Amino acid sequence: MHCGLVFILFMGILLVVKAFKNDKCGGNIRISAASYLTSPGYPMSYPPSQRCTWVISAPGPHQRILINFNPHFDLEDRECKYDYVEVRDGVDESGQLVGKYCGKIAPSPVVSSGNQLFIKFVSDYETHGAGFSIRYEIFKTGPECSRNFTSNSGVIKSPGFPEKYPNNLDCTFMIFAPKMSEIILEFESFELEPDPTPPSGVFCRYDRLEIWDGFPGVGPYVGRYCGQNTPGRIISYTGILALTINTDSAIAKEGFSANFTVIERTVPEDFDCSDPLGMESGEITSDQIIASSQYNPSWSPERSRLNYYENAWTPAEDSNKEWIQVLP
Repeated sequence: MHCGLVFILFMGILLVVKAFKNDKCGGNIRISAASYLTSPGYPMSYPPSQRCTWVISAPGPHQRILINFNPHFDLEDRECKYDYVEVRDGVDESGQLVGKYCGKIAPSPVVSSGNQLFIKFVSDYETHGAGFSIRYEIFKTGPECSRNFTSNSGVIKSPGFPEKYPNNLDCTFMIFAPKMSEIILEFESFELEPDPTPPSGVFCRYDRLEIWDGFPGVGPYVGRYCGQNTPGRIISYTGILALTINTDSAIAKEGFSANFTVIERTVPEDFDCSDPLGMESGEITSDQIIASSQYNPSWSPERSRLNYYENAWTPAEDSNKEWIQVLP
């Protein structure tokens, strides 16, 4: 059951949406809001003999860039000699190489070291795939609060706690745990500026804490909190927990204090995690796998199986409400 649980949770992390808003072959992009770039033709087959370069720039000299690849990633896999996407820090091919990618496994998220990223896509004259989609945004930072935590336990506090937090914060806390680990986060104190009269469908417009079970804006969304509506006890199963705090220029409160603990899952010595389980072996039938939508029959829900050799499941809508479910 351990492998099955891990796989289902892993699939949950990977349920991000497709976005085909910019499939031009290269260009200069100055980030004003989170958006997407894609290989030409995505999600259909990209053309042959392509050489596309993009330079993504953050507006501020000290800002960094976060990019995430859509899990629907498909480039010819021959040791990245012929078709590949390459990511470098800087504005051209002289920058430090972050990674060179191909195949059907989407790369991990990338955070730039400076305020610019160079992306190059190359295809040869034969053997094409669906390509890739990249979501780019500003990696949130802020005064005295943005920080990564890698220890087994610790305390996260808003800036100045227990005194009032500063105005105009835009900060990110990231907790990273080893694989097969859980992160338990418990709030001992919580008070942010309330939003007493929000319009329908909107809340916490002024000061807010947002939490993701994964990278900000990418992993499953836990919630948005303000006032004295404490998040309480939160458990992350992905090995990554992200908290972002945003404040406006008006009322300030004391903020929050939370303790986190990393608990490593134990696997029995006689448990073999190398055999394929239901989603890969076929023990879970195609009729048991359903989704909110599918782009077309070539990206149907049953194609979400681990190591599926053709196009994986892709939803029809570009929204954060897409889902996939395995029925009992």
